Amino acid sequence: MRLSFPWHILFPKRCPFCGTVIPHTARCCASCAPNLPLLSQNARLIGELPRQIAAYAPFSYEGLAEQAVWRLKFYGVPAVARHLAPYLAEALPDGAEFDLVVPIPMTRRKERRRGYNQAALLARFTAEALGLPARPLLQKRRETAEQHTLSARERKTNLSGAYRLTDPAAVRGKRILLCDDVVTTGATLREAAMLLYDAGAESVSAAAAAFAGGFPRETQSERSKPCPPQNASTTPFARRS
Repeated sequence: MRLSFPWHILFPKRCPFCGTVIPHTARCCASCAPNLPLLSQNARLIGELPRQIAAYAPFSYEGLAEQAVWRLKFYGVPAVARHLAPYLAEALPDGAEFDLVVPIPMTRRKERRRGYNQAALLARFTAEALGLPARPLLQKRRETAEQHTLSARERKTNLSGAYRLTDPAAVRGKRILLCDDVVTTGATLREAAMLLYDAGAESVSAAAAAFAGGFPRETQSERSKPCPPQNASTTPFARRS
């Protein structure tokens, strides 16, 4: 009889939000579960018809969700992507159908520096949860400034020509789900969607871990208790300024 090695003993599963060791079957720890910044309205329309994009996210980019994204992006914890993916998959509307999940790319230089593309990891595991293929069909050709730091005029040109589609035939007639970590202005998704539509994609939607800025959250009456003060035992890092 072949015995499987108990890898979970050497590499225990950890809460994606605070890093606490949790049971293998749990999504997050008991302390974080009631305090997640869940969105009461988790859909956002980006762009204009006829190429409008419906974007979906489970969380508001604050508190524990922001902490999880920072652990994924800046603190070298790629496993967070695997544990966030089920939340992304569940944020999609019932009955939504897609053919392919495509991550928002980073430049090769930035990806080498970080060691991975967090959006590609989220796309991989979200696709796995949905039973779909994931393919990195977009390539970022140059570095761009963060959209939220720019004026409205600068935002219009910042991303122009920053992306290219590596295999246009692969998206023709397909229903594409773009995947990113955080949606702020929506400009990145718009630029990516334009390339996909120009290549003949049937539809383009998007999923992200969080929406940043001004989205309605569940009220405290809909949640079990208010968020406790953060301390060293629940916050594994200090936020960078």
